Amino acid sequence: MRNRYRLLALFLLLPVGSALANPDVTSREYKLMLHVAPFSYSTESATVTSLLDDAHNAIEHAINRSVSGLPWLEKQRDISFFDTQGSCELRRRGYSLRERVENGASEVALKFRSPDRYLSDFEDVSSDTPGAETKLESDVSANANEPFKVVYSHSTKAPNACTINKIEDVNVHFPEFHSHYGLDDDLALSLVGNLSVREHVYRGVEIDLGQHDAQISVTLWYQGIPSGSQKPLVAEISFKYEDVSADYTRKVVNRAKDSFEALKSLSGWVDSDSKTKTTFVYEYIPTFCQ
Repeated sequence: MRNRYRLLALFLLLPVGSALANPDVTSREYKLMLHVAPFSYSTESATVTSLLDDAHNAIEHAINRSVSGLPWLEKQRDISFFDTQGSCELRRRGYSLRERVENGASEVALKFRSPDRYLSDFEDVSSDTPGAETKLESDVSANANEPFKVVYSHSTKAPNACTINKIEDVNVHFPEFHSHYGLDDDLALSLVGNLSVREHVYRGVEIDLGQHDAQISVTLWYQGIPSGSQKPLVAEISFKYEDVSADYTRKVVNRAKDSFEALKSLSGWVDSDSKTKTTFVYEYIPTFCQ
């Protein structure tokens, strides 16, 4: 308790724009890309169930704790990324701008990512938009070259009522971003890769990590509205746990690591050579940033 009072006192003395000496990571998400070959729209639910059955068995064996629940299609929404065509001014600064549209409602998210937790915390992504939510999150991933990679993302999502076509649409939601980088309001934004994605998200299965439960998600991205035997562009399995005080126990983080290793062992599902979702979008048309 005494340490928390000291931390609060330190926070009150910090000048504007300073990061905390030990910034709280309130959310931790572990992500693995999947082979898309087993999936198709017509058999999507059954394939997701089969994947999560295998994940269930592997994780329970690894951590000797329960994995419970049944998967269900929780979200169907449209995803778009925006940047300046030819220069990618946002990505060049470590940022991404994403819009999600679900049931006609738009939500825009500005995210900065860095392998340095302190650099991520310094970036001010705050928003004055009512209903905006900000978090500092660690994203854990793996690929053929990096079996365990951590990147810190500082992001804010906010309800959105405007059509996104220029930097002004970013600045209006995120005034501190505008204040720091000074990008001109009239600078045009384009749909990255000219690609609109229909996202399907399955949830309902949870891992008992002890102090926290981790929610498993399976995310599938299709080009446009899927039909028939259409395959997704990308597929991902992830799990996340959160604590607003970032007070994670050693047992929780060790069980999470062991659960992640168990998922990595599912070689028939996991594609260690695949790109992340955002990288896939930016490389969909390789010349977009040139």
